[in-house]
This record gives sequence, C-alpha cells and structure tokens, in this order.
Amino acid sequence: MRHFEWELKQYQALPYEAKLIRTQQLIRDWYEHYQGNVYVSISGKDSTALLHMVRSLYPNVKAVFVDTGLEYPEVRELAMSQENVVILRPKKPFWQVVRDEGYPIISKEVSECIANSRKYIAGGGQTYTAHWRKLQGTYAPKNAKVVGNINDEGLP
Repeated sequence: MRHFEWELKQYQALPYEAKLIRTQQLIRDWYEHYQGNVYVSISGKDSTALLHMVRSLYPNVKAVFVDTGLEYPEVRELAMSQENVVILRPKKPFWQVVRDEGYPIISKEVSECIANSRKYIAGGGQTYTAHWRKLQGTYAPKNAKVVGNINDEGLP
C-alpha cells in the first residue's frame, strides 16, 4: 500500500502508544488475513524488533533466517539466539553465484535505475528520464546547484 507524504508525517507525529496500537492492529490484520500461516524473516535489528512485536501477540510465529554466509557474525548470532527459527541456506554458495552469474548489483536503488532505464529505452525516451540520467552520470535534481555543464550526451 502506498501512502502520501502527508500521511507518513501524520503517522510519525503520533505518540508512541498510538504507534504501538496501530502496529499491533496491522500485525493482527496480517496474521488473520493469512490465517496464521505466517513467519517473520529476520536479518538484523529491525526485523528482530518486529519479530518481538509479532510474538507478543502470537508467540508461536516462526522466524526465518537466510544464512548466505555473507552476514556479519553478530547478525548470525542474533538470529540464532531467537527461539523457533528456521534456517535456510541457498543451494549455491555466493562464490559460485558470482562465477556463474556475475557479481550482483549492490543496491536496490541501482537495480531500480537499471530496470527503469530499460523502460526508458523501450518507451523511446518518454518516461523514466531521471533514472536513465542517473546511470549516465548526467542527472541533477531540480534544486541542485550545478557546477560545470551537464548535457544530454549519451542519451539515445
């Protein structure tokens, strides 16, 4: 579900107790929607806090930790210290993925830019211009102070 910026600011301004009640209701809605057939994927502090909140309402909800071998030891220890945790491991170790597929993109933002740049090219340059420019190194936000000359070189 997408929210408008003003809605998010309203949620942020709520007192802690109101946020807690709202979060508990969202957890109940989620749990009931899936008829209790749910789990919480844990990968660090934030998801472990969510697991704690979920288990305060539904103590038997399982946690899932994906052990890729790339996690910091502290993250792995935190996951393993939780009760009722299912540990998943990928079929291929990371080095094999890199060898067979290449090194993965390092951020969701870069991945999104690539996906939307493909749409830009497929659409003849009608939409997703900012994403294409980010990949080309020619993007500047409207309110940015520009030093030097930014041009359209490299655009199809």
